[in-house]
Amino acid sequence: MSDEIRFETPENVQISYRPAGLGTRFLAWTIDQVFVTILLIVAFVVMAFFLASVDGAGESIEDAVESFDPVDSNGQLDMGPYAMVFVGLFLLAYGLGSFVYFGFSELLLRGQTFGKRSAKIRVVKADGFSLDASSVFLRNLFRVADQIPPLWVVPAFSARSQRFGDMVSGTLVVADGDAGLPPLRAALSERSATDAVYRFDATALKKLRAQDTLAIEALLERWTDLPRERRQAMVTAIVPAIATRLGVEPPRTDSEEAPRRFLEDLLAAEYRRRSRKLTS
Repeated sequence: MSDEIRFETPENVQISYRPAGLGTRFLAWTIDQVFVTILLIVAFVVMAFFLASVDGAGESIEDAVESFDPVDSNGQLDMGPYAMVFVGLFLLAYGLGSFVYFGFSELLLRGQTFGKRSAKIRVVKADGFSLDASSVFLRNLFRVADQIPPLWVVPAFSARSQRFGDMVSGTLVVADGDAGLPPLRAALSERSATDAVYRFDATALKKLRAQDTLAIEALLERWTDLPRERRQAMVTAIVPAIATRLGVEPPRTDSEEAPRRFLEDLLAAEYRRRSRKLTS
């Protein structure tokens, strides 16, 4: 299996992803299961209090409890029917809870859940672009099938470590940066908002796609190594397109310093936004 998956953006910037390891994915999955379980317990407690406060509902529940009789006509304990109902209701609640949790998390957190964020991995489209609603829906719709034991081994034999749901939805799970921050990211993460020449509000930053961030990082990291003509061509391709997408005024292009500062301030603002979300 290849260590990296490479893509080329429409701006002709090459970006690469490293497939997430099975151990890392299992760690993220375990953390997410804890979250789902906690959410279900909280939902059950809230529902119980709500039903208890509704006139007549509490009496109905009390009557149901009093009528519960696991002893059959022969005086033998028979929990079979009740156990089947309980297991069925539990699986239904757990399945719906997982679908809602994973679906909304991956859609709103740009391909991440709390478990994936803790494990520093994320879901992206197989073509390198950010997730869309249809991909998230399909991926999590097939999550039930992926719980079948024989399908657990599918990622181990997949060239891109994809589970069955990933293959159907055209997605893959990738590492979201190394445990140690790259020098560029570390430097810009420490940059104060007061030092910014170009400023970006939350509305603009929400329009920034994951592949935009990767393309900007790739350009800035190679800035001094690129020939001047190649660097200028990439700036011309990337900066106006991103400024238009974000709905902000593009920088002057008659010098290299303005576009570079524009991209650095944009990344710094995005890193600060991510940091606030992690600590909130």
